[in-house]
Parts: sequence; C-alpha cells; structure tokens
Amino acid sequence: MLTNDAEVYVTNAAAMLSALAPESHDHGDHLRAELPAATRILLRRPIPIAPLLATTSRPVTIEDVFGTDETAPPATVLRMPVMNRPAGPPASAPGPNVVPVTGEDDLAVAERVMIDGFPFPRYQPVVRGRALPPRVLGLPGWKVWLAYSEGEPAAAAYTYDDGAAVGLYWLATLAEFRSRGLGRALMNGVFAAHPDQVCTLTATEAGRPLYESLGFRTVATATWHTRH
Repeated sequence: MLTNDAEVYVTNAAAMLSALAPESHDHGDHLRAELPAATRILLRRPIPIAPLLATTSRPVTIEDVFGTDETAPPATVLRMPVMNRPAGPPASAPGPNVVPVTGEDDLAVAERVMIDGFPFPRYQPVVRGRALPPRVLGLPGWKVWLAYSEGEPAAAAYTYDDGAAVGLYWLATLAEFRSRGLGRALMNGVFAAHPDQVCTLTATEAGRPLYESLGFRTVATATWHTRH
C-alpha cells in the first residue's frame, strides 16, 4: 500500500485528470481518462496491468505508483520518482520573468513550450489547444506558468491545486534555453503562489537533482507502462 505521502500525489493526479478530461471514469481501483492523443490510466490500488492494456486499441499509458511487479508486453516501461516538497516559502524570489498565463494566446505559447521542451511526440506537430484546451484557464485549481529569457518564452509548466496539495506537471525548458535557471525560477514562482501547501510531482531523472535542491524528497517510485 502507499504511504500517506504518496497518496498526496495519486489524489492530486486523479483530480487533475478528471478536470482535464470531463469524460474520465473513476472505476475505484483505477481512473481512466480519454485524452486527445492517448488513453491515460492512473492506478488507485494495485491491479494487473495487462488486462488494462487490452481494453483499448488506442495509444495508452498506465501510471502505477504501487510498484506492481509486472511488465506487460508490448508496453515499454519507465520508472520515475514521485516527490513531495513540504509547505514553505520559495527558496528565492522567482523574478519578473515568471508569469501565470491568463490569456488563450499565451496558453498556446506555453503549450508549445511544454510539448517541444520535453518533447512529447504524441502531440507533435503541435495543434493549438489539443493538449491544453483553453477551458483549463477557467477550471478551479488550474494554473499555467511561463518563464521568459530575454523576452523569449523559454520554460513552462502547469499546476493543479486540489485544495490539499499542488501538483506540478509538464515542467519543461526549450533546449536552447537550458542551464539558465529558468526551471528553478518557475518552481519558486509556484512555491510563492502556494506557500502553505505541499507540492507534489513525478520527476524525470534529468529533473530530479533540481527538485532535490529545492527541498523535494522521494516518497515512491512510479512505473509508467506505455503502448504507442
């Protein structure tokens, strides 16, 4: 079973997916969201992976934070740390180059930065509003962030506040702007906006050192089963 710390992430991710995909279904042991590019399944307790993969012919990703010991071909497997940061102020001022997105044009810019920065092949070529539809700007708890470098959009992410914790998703910096501290600045912007809440995320190995330096600690290891 998960620790309470890891449950913070699962609860936030489930609420975020439900808000993003209104047609999502919570089956009790897993939540299923039909997104434009793929089916996304979030386990809410340990269950077999293979039968879930067989329920759709679409590209599918199953996120398992419980460490179910199963590799289900033909899915690829990626393991990433789930990390939490206790409530608290930012480590330093985020600076004027980090701004929350309020308009649809800036949302489209942030969407492109995230898709190209990771990159996310499923969403390429970028179609405006496919990954992040304009309605997210009006959803309770949602906030999209942009960081600029010399006036150019360079890094972006979005957060979801479920009332108990703030989840950070899709933090990415465009390749030509990396190693300039933009990810750190954007994170400090998130902390400044939510100083009284835990922050939770799933980290890539490339991003893990940054998160550890900002006070995050690993609370679980998520296994992502993806069939393209």
